[in-house]
Amino acid sequence: MKKVVTLVLAVLLVVSCALPAFADSMTISTEASKADYQLSFPADTEIPWEAESTPIGEVAAEKLLLEPGKVVAVTVESANGYALVNTQDAQKKIPYTLSGADSMVFAPGGIDTTYPLSVAVANDAWRTAAAGEHNDTLTFVVEYKNA
Repeated sequence: MKKVVTLVLAVLLVVSCALPAFADSMTISTEASKADYQLSFPADTEIPWEAESTPIGEVAAEKLLLEPGKVVAVTVESANGYALVNTQDAQKKIPYTLSGADSMVFAPGGIDTTYPLSVAVANDAWRTAAAGEHNDTLTFVVEYKNA
């Protein structure tokens, strides 16, 4: 009988110590005090002589932490008015068009967005071009602004 009473008391002790666990809602938050973004741009590129269209690289987001309602807009400026200028005689130019540079906008969540760029030179421009090395410099202007 002592064993039975001891066993019953032990079971009651274990049962009385078991407390039910209830789950509560949980909030996970992060804090970024400032927007943070990093873009990559094409570097030096050679355009083959008489090539009508040449890909020159892409503008891409490598890091893109933006505030809601904000975007990163990119525009392109040409030092020579979208012309390849002969390094020996600045009067000798080869006009070109840059495609893919219109409306480059990176929005929150758009980390996979890329803008491929290419240079097109008309066949007539190649036929009348002076021999020698020609170049132009493109400047990429980045602006963090409201959407």
